[in-house]
Amino acid sequence: MRTMVAHGLYDQLSPPDNEKLIWDGDLRWCCSDTQWDSWPGCEEFDWVVDYLANDNLKRDDKTEGDALLVLSAMRGLGSSSKRPSYIKALIRCMHPTKPPRVRHAAFRAVFDAREELASITTDPTWVRQGVDAKLLNQLSCALLTAVWPNHDQTVHGSAPDATLHKNRDRRYIQLMFTLTEHDEWCQHLTRDDHLGRCISLVDEACNRNWNVMHYLPVIFGRINISPGKDFPFSPAQENWRKVLQKTWQQFNAGDQWWKNDYADTILALVTTTKLNLRGSDDSVLRKWFAELATEVDQAIGNLQSQADDVNGVAQDTVNTAISRAQELRDDLMNHHKGTADL
Repeated sequence: MRTMVAHGLYDQLSPPDNEKLIWDGDLRWCCSDTQWDSWPGCEEFDWVVDYLANDNLKRDDKTEGDALLVLSAMRGLGSSSKRPSYIKALIRCMHPTKPPRVRHAAFRAVFDAREELASITTDPTWVRQGVDAKLLNQLSCALLTAVWPNHDQTVHGSAPDATLHKNRDRRYIQLMFTLTEHDEWCQHLTRDDHLGRCISLVDEACNRNWNVMHYLPVIFGRINISPGKDFPFSPAQENWRKVLQKTWQQFNAGDQWWKNDYADTILALVTTTKLNLRGSDDSVLRKWFAELATEVDQAIGNLQSQADDVNGVAQDTVNTAISRAQELRDDLMNHHKGTADL
Protein backbone atom coordinates (compact mmCIF):
# COMPACT_ATOMS: atom_id res chain seq x y z
CA MET A 1 0.00 0.00 0.00
CA ARG A 2 2.78 2.43 0.84
CA THR A 3 4.29 2.17 -2.63
CA MET A 4 1.05 3.23 -4.33
CA VAL A 5 1.16 6.95 -3.67
CA ALA A 6 4.08 9.40 -3.63
CA HIS A 7 4.22 10.84 -0.14
CA GLY A 8 5.57 14.34 -0.40
CA LEU A 9 4.98 18.00 0.31
CA TYR A 10 5.32 20.67 -2.32
CA ASP A 11 8.97 21.31 -1.50
CA GLN A 12 10.22 18.07 0.05
CA LEU A 13 9.67 14.35 0.42
CA SER A 14 7.95 13.29 3.62
CA PRO A 15 7.64 10.02 5.53
CA PRO A 16 4.07 8.70 5.12
CA ASP A 17 3.48 8.88 8.89
CA ASN A 18 4.21 12.62 9.02
CA GLU A 19 1.05 14.32 10.28
CA LYS A 20 1.92 17.39 8.21
CA LEU A 21 1.46 15.33 5.06
CA ILE A 22 -2.25 14.91 5.82
CA TRP A 23 -2.87 18.65 5.95
CA ASP A 24 -0.27 20.08 3.56
CA GLY A 25 0.36 17.22 1.13
CA ASP A 26 -0.82 17.64 -2.45
CA LEU A 27 -2.37 14.19 -2.75
CA ARG A 28 -3.18 13.21 -6.32
CA TRP A 29 -2.85 10.41 -8.85
CA CYS A 30 -1.36 10.51 -12.30
CA CYS A 31 -0.71 7.94 -15.01
CA SER A 32 2.84 9.06 -15.65
CA ASP A 33 5.35 11.66 -14.48
CA THR A 34 4.52 13.88 -17.43
CA GLN A 35 0.73 13.62 -17.42
CA TRP A 36 -0.44 15.27 -14.22
CA ASP A 37 -3.87 15.94 -15.67
CA SER A 38 -4.47 12.30 -16.59
CA TRP A 39 -6.36 10.62 -13.76
CA PRO A 40 -7.38 6.97 -13.45
CA GLY A 41 -11.11 6.20 -13.35
CA CYS A 42 -12.69 5.96 -9.90
CA GLU A 43 -13.45 2.26 -10.51
CA GLU A 44 -9.72 1.61 -10.24
CA PHE A 45 -9.96 2.51 -6.56
CA ASP A 46 -12.73 -0.01 -5.83
CA TRP A 47 -10.41 -2.60 -4.36
CA VAL A 48 -9.02 -0.05 -1.86
CA VAL A 49 -12.57 0.80 -0.78
CA ASP A 50 -13.24 -2.93 -0.42
CA TYR A 51 -10.20 -3.22 1.83
CA LEU A 52 -11.51 -0.48 4.14
CA ALA A 53 -15.12 -1.65 4.09
CA ASN A 54 -14.66 -5.41 4.55
CA ASP A 55 -15.59 -6.22 8.15
CA ASN A 56 -14.03 -9.68 7.86
CA LEU A 57 -10.52 -8.33 7.32
CA LYS A 58 -8.08 -7.62 10.12
CA ARG A 59 -6.62 -4.19 9.41
CA ASP A 60 -3.73 -2.52 11.14
CA ASP A 61 -3.89 1.23 11.76
CA LYS A 62 -0.86 1.99 9.63
CA THR A 63 -2.25 0.37 6.49
CA GLU A 64 -5.69 1.81 7.14
CA GLY A 65 -4.18 5.31 7.22
CA ASP A 66 -2.30 4.60 4.00
CA ALA A 67 -5.50 3.45 2.30
CA LEU A 68 -7.27 6.65 3.31
CA LEU A 69 -4.48 8.77 1.84
CA VAL A 70 -4.71 6.78 -1.38
CA LEU A 71 -8.46 7.37 -1.54
CA SER A 72 -8.09 11.04 -0.63
CA ALA A 73 -6.12 11.44 -3.85
CA MET A 74 -9.22 10.22 -5.69
CA ARG A 75 -10.83 13.63 -4.96
CA GLY A 76 -14.30 12.09 -4.83
CA LEU A 77 -16.49 9.39 -3.33
CA GLY A 78 -15.61 6.62 -5.75
CA SER A 79 -17.64 4.59 -8.19
CA SER A 80 -21.42 4.53 -7.83
CA SER A 81 -21.47 0.93 -6.57
CA LYS A 82 -18.95 1.67 -3.79
CA ARG A 83 -20.09 5.07 -2.51
CA PRO A 84 -22.26 3.84 0.39
CA SER A 85 -19.60 1.43 1.65
CA TYR A 86 -16.89 4.09 1.25
CA ILE A 87 -18.88 6.66 3.26
CA LYS A 88 -19.53 4.06 5.97
CA ALA A 89 -15.80 3.29 6.08
CA LEU A 90 -15.00 7.00 6.45
CA ILE A 91 -17.51 7.26 9.32
CA ARG A 92 -15.90 4.28 11.07
CA CYS A 93 -12.40 5.69 10.57
CA MET A 94 -13.34 9.04 12.18
CA HIS A 95 -14.52 7.35 15.38
CA PRO A 96 -12.86 8.69 18.59
CA THR A 97 -11.29 5.28 19.30
CA LYS A 98 -9.25 5.51 16.12
CA PRO A 99 -5.70 6.90 16.29
CA PRO A 100 -5.19 10.51 15.17
CA ARG A 101 -3.57 9.61 11.84
CA VAL A 102 -6.53 7.45 10.81
CA ARG A 103 -9.12 9.99 12.01
CA HIS A 104 -7.40 12.87 10.30
CA ALA A 105 -6.68 10.99 7.08
CA ALA A 106 -10.38 10.09 6.90
CA PHE A 107 -11.31 13.73 7.43
CA ARG A 108 -8.87 14.78 4.70
CA ALA A 109 -10.53 12.28 2.33
CA VAL A 110 -13.93 13.85 3.09
CA PHE A 111 -12.48 17.31 2.53
CA ASP A 112 -11.07 16.35 -0.86
CA ALA A 113 -14.47 14.91 -1.84
CA ARG A 114 -16.41 17.96 -0.59
CA GLU A 115 -17.75 19.12 -3.96
CA GLU A 116 -19.19 15.71 -4.75
CA LEU A 117 -20.41 15.29 -1.19
CA ALA A 118 -22.28 18.59 -1.34
CA SER A 119 -24.07 17.51 -4.52
CA ILE A 120 -25.64 14.47 -2.83
CA THR A 121 -28.67 16.38 -1.60
CA THR A 122 -29.53 17.68 -5.08
CA ASP A 123 -29.03 14.42 -7.00
CA PRO A 124 -31.77 11.79 -6.52
CA THR A 125 -29.59 9.02 -7.97
CA TRP A 126 -27.56 9.02 -4.75
CA VAL A 127 -30.56 7.82 -2.73
CA ARG A 128 -31.10 4.97 -5.15
CA GLN A 129 -27.46 4.01 -4.63
CA GLY A 130 -27.94 3.79 -0.86
CA VAL A 131 -26.70 7.23 0.23
CA ASP A 132 -29.72 8.41 2.23
CA ALA A 133 -30.41 10.99 4.96
CA LYS A 134 -29.57 8.50 7.72
CA LEU A 135 -26.09 7.94 6.30
CA LEU A 136 -25.51 11.67 5.92
CA ASN A 137 -26.59 12.18 9.54
CA GLN A 138 -23.97 9.67 10.63
CA LEU A 139 -21.33 11.34 8.47
CA SER A 140 -22.14 14.76 9.91
CA CYS A 141 -21.72 13.44 13.47
CA ALA A 142 -18.46 11.71 12.56
CA LEU A 143 -17.04 14.88 11.00
CA LEU A 144 -17.61 16.85 14.17
CA THR A 145 -16.01 14.09 16.25
CA ALA A 146 -12.96 14.12 13.99
CA VAL A 147 -12.31 17.84 14.48
CA TRP A 148 -13.89 18.50 17.89
CA PRO A 149 -14.15 15.41 20.13
CA ASN A 150 -16.66 15.74 22.94
CA HIS A 151 -15.15 16.23 26.37
CA ASP A 152 -16.97 13.21 27.73
CA GLN A 153 -15.54 10.86 25.12
CA THR A 154 -12.44 8.76 25.49
CA VAL A 155 -10.35 9.74 22.50
CA HIS A 156 -7.50 7.57 21.26
CA GLY A 157 -4.33 9.64 21.23
CA SER A 158 -6.12 12.68 22.62
CA ALA A 159 -3.10 14.99 22.78
CA PRO A 160 -3.17 16.03 19.10
CA ASP A 161 -6.90 16.74 19.39
CA ALA A 162 -6.47 18.84 22.53
CA THR A 163 -4.42 21.42 20.61
CA LEU A 164 -6.09 23.28 17.79
CA HIS A 165 -4.52 22.13 14.56
CA LYS A 166 -4.71 25.22 12.40
CA ASN A 167 -4.55 23.46 9.04
CA ARG A 168 -7.19 20.94 10.07
CA ASP A 169 -9.49 23.72 11.27
CA ARG A 170 -8.93 25.79 8.14
CA ARG A 171 -9.91 22.82 5.99
CA TYR A 172 -12.91 22.27 8.24
CA ILE A 173 -14.09 25.84 7.61
CA GLN A 174 -13.71 25.33 3.86
CA LEU A 175 -15.68 22.10 4.09
CA MET A 176 -18.49 23.80 6.02
CA PHE A 177 -18.59 26.63 3.49
CA THR A 178 -19.10 24.14 0.66
CA LEU A 179 -21.68 21.97 2.43
CA THR A 180 -23.81 24.85 3.73
CA GLU A 181 -24.55 25.89 0.15
CA HIS A 182 -27.31 23.27 0.37
CA ASP A 183 -30.29 23.51 2.74
CA GLU A 184 -30.38 19.80 3.57
CA TRP A 185 -26.76 19.87 4.66
CA CYS A 186 -27.50 22.95 6.78
CA GLN A 187 -30.10 20.87 8.64
CA HIS A 188 -27.64 18.04 9.30
CA LEU A 189 -24.88 20.39 10.41
CA THR A 190 -27.12 22.52 12.64
CA ARG A 191 -28.53 19.49 14.45
CA ASP A 192 -25.03 18.18 15.22
CA ASP A 193 -23.73 21.55 16.52
CA HIS A 194 -21.26 22.30 13.75
CA LEU A 195 -22.44 25.85 14.37
CA GLY A 196 -20.87 25.68 17.83
CA ARG A 197 -17.59 24.50 16.35
CA CYS A 198 -17.55 27.29 13.76
CA ILE A 199 -18.32 29.89 16.43
CA SER A 200 -15.44 28.56 18.54
CA LEU A 201 -13.03 29.20 15.63
CA VAL A 202 -13.81 32.91 15.11
CA ASP A 203 -11.25 34.30 17.54
CA GLU A 204 -8.55 31.87 16.40
CA ALA A 205 -9.21 32.68 12.74
CA CYS A 206 -9.05 36.41 13.41
CA ASN A 207 -5.98 36.39 15.66
CA ARG A 208 -4.04 34.28 13.16
CA ASN A 209 -5.51 36.09 10.13
CA TRP A 210 -6.50 32.86 8.43
CA ASN A 211 -7.20 33.22 4.73
CA VAL A 212 -10.51 31.38 5.19
CA MET A 213 -11.94 33.46 8.04
CA HIS A 214 -14.26 35.31 5.64
CA TYR A 215 -16.12 32.03 5.10
CA LEU A 216 -17.38 32.03 8.68
CA PRO A 217 -19.93 34.89 8.48
CA VAL A 218 -21.38 33.34 5.31
CA ILE A 219 -21.70 29.96 7.05
CA PHE A 220 -23.54 31.63 9.96
CA GLY A 221 -25.93 33.38 7.59
CA ARG A 222 -26.73 30.20 5.69
CA ILE A 223 -27.49 28.32 8.89
CA ASN A 224 -29.86 31.20 9.71
CA ILE A 225 -29.24 31.72 13.41
CA SER A 226 -31.99 33.25 15.51
CA PRO A 227 -30.98 36.79 16.61
CA GLY A 228 -29.86 36.94 20.22
CA LYS A 229 -30.42 33.23 20.81
CA ASP A 230 -27.45 31.22 19.57
CA PHE A 231 -25.04 33.88 18.43
CA PRO A 232 -22.49 35.13 20.98
CA PHE A 233 -20.96 37.97 18.92
CA SER A 234 -21.77 41.64 18.51
CA PRO A 235 -19.99 44.71 17.08
CA ALA A 236 -18.76 45.45 20.60
CA GLN A 237 -16.22 42.62 20.16
CA GLU A 238 -13.18 43.70 18.21
CA ASN A 239 -12.40 40.34 16.64
CA TRP A 240 -15.94 40.00 15.32
CA ARG A 241 -15.78 43.49 13.82
CA LYS A 242 -12.55 42.55 12.04
CA VAL A 243 -13.94 39.27 10.70
CA LEU A 244 -17.17 40.85 9.46
CA GLN A 245 -15.48 43.83 7.82
CA LYS A 246 -12.82 41.63 6.25
CA THR A 247 -15.55 39.47 4.72
CA TRP A 248 -17.26 42.42 3.06
CA GLN A 249 -13.88 43.66 1.82
CA GLN A 250 -13.12 40.24 0.35
CA PHE A 251 -16.49 40.31 -1.34
CA ASN A 252 -15.59 43.52 -3.10
CA ALA A 253 -12.03 42.45 -3.95
CA GLY A 254 -13.16 40.53 -7.03
CA ASP A 255 -11.38 37.22 -6.39
CA GLN A 256 -14.73 35.35 -6.66
CA TRP A 257 -14.21 33.02 -3.71
CA TRP A 258 -17.98 32.72 -3.57
CA LYS A 259 -17.92 30.83 -6.92
CA ASN A 260 -21.04 31.65 -8.95
CA ASP A 261 -23.37 32.31 -6.03
CA TYR A 262 -22.70 36.00 -5.48
CA ALA A 263 -26.32 36.97 -4.74
CA ASP A 264 -26.99 33.96 -2.46
CA THR A 265 -23.79 34.62 -0.55
CA ILE A 266 -24.64 38.31 -0.17
CA LEU A 267 -27.99 37.30 1.34
CA ALA A 268 -26.24 35.07 3.87
CA LEU A 269 -23.77 37.81 4.74
CA VAL A 270 -26.55 40.38 5.17
CA THR A 271 -28.32 37.98 7.55
CA THR A 272 -25.18 37.57 9.67
CA THR A 273 -24.37 41.27 9.71
CA LYS A 274 -27.81 42.07 11.12
CA LEU A 275 -27.43 39.56 13.97
CA ASN A 276 -27.22 41.29 17.34
CA LEU A 277 -26.63 44.65 15.66
CA ARG A 278 -26.94 47.42 18.22
CA GLY A 279 -26.73 51.17 18.07
CA SER A 280 -24.11 52.82 20.24
CA ASP A 281 -22.67 56.22 21.07
CA ASP A 282 -19.19 54.68 21.07
CA SER A 283 -17.07 56.58 18.51
CA VAL A 284 -15.18 53.43 17.50
CA LEU A 285 -18.40 51.60 16.69
CA ARG A 286 -19.87 54.59 14.89
CA LYS A 287 -16.81 54.76 12.66
CA TRP A 288 -17.04 51.02 12.04
CA PHE A 289 -20.72 51.26 11.09
CA ALA A 290 -19.88 53.95 8.53
CA GLU A 291 -17.00 51.96 7.05
CA LEU A 292 -19.12 48.82 6.84
CA ALA A 293 -21.95 50.77 5.18
CA THR A 294 -19.47 51.85 2.50
CA GLU A 295 -18.49 48.22 1.85
CA VAL A 296 -22.13 47.16 1.65
CA ASP A 297 -22.85 50.01 -0.76
CA GLN A 298 -20.04 48.84 -3.02
CA ALA A 299 -21.45 45.29 -2.97
CA ILE A 300 -24.85 46.70 -3.97
CA GLY A 301 -23.23 48.39 -6.94
CA ASN A 302 -21.64 45.11 -7.98
CA LEU A 303 -25.00 43.36 -7.71
CA GLN A 304 -26.77 46.02 -9.74
CA SER A 305 -24.17 45.70 -12.50
CA GLN A 306 -25.02 41.99 -12.72
CA ALA A 307 -28.79 42.42 -12.64
CA ASP A 308 -29.19 42.70 -16.42
CA ASP A 309 -27.24 39.50 -17.08
CA VAL A 310 -29.54 37.05 -15.29
CA ASN A 311 -33.07 35.78 -15.87
CA GLY A 312 -35.88 33.94 -14.08
CA VAL A 313 -35.27 32.68 -10.56
CA ALA A 314 -31.73 34.04 -10.57
CA GLN A 315 -33.11 37.52 -11.33
CA ASP A 316 -35.46 37.26 -8.34
CA THR A 317 -32.55 36.26 -6.11
CA VAL A 318 -30.44 39.21 -7.31
CA ASN A 319 -33.32 41.64 -6.76
CA THR A 320 -33.93 40.26 -3.26
CA ALA A 321 -30.22 40.51 -2.46
CA ILE A 322 -30.13 44.14 -3.64
CA SER A 323 -33.17 45.04 -1.54
CA ARG A 324 -31.87 43.32 1.61
CA ALA A 325 -28.42 44.86 1.20
CA GLN A 326 -29.92 48.33 0.78
CA GLU A 327 -31.89 47.86 4.01
CA LEU A 328 -28.69 46.82 5.79
CA ARG A 329 -26.77 49.81 4.42
CA ASP A 330 -29.47 52.17 5.68
CA ASP A 331 -29.50 50.48 9.09
CA LEU A 332 -25.72 50.82 9.34
CA MET A 333 -25.87 54.51 8.43
CA ASN A 334 -28.58 55.08 11.03
CA HIS A 335 -26.35 53.42 13.62
CA HIS A 336 -23.49 55.64 12.52
CA LYS A 337 -25.67 58.69 13.09
CA GLY A 338 -26.93 57.30 16.38
CA THR A 339 -30.58 57.59 15.32
CA ALA A 340 -31.59 53.93 15.47
CA ASP A 341 -31.37 51.02 17.83
CA LEU A 342 -32.27 47.60 16.40
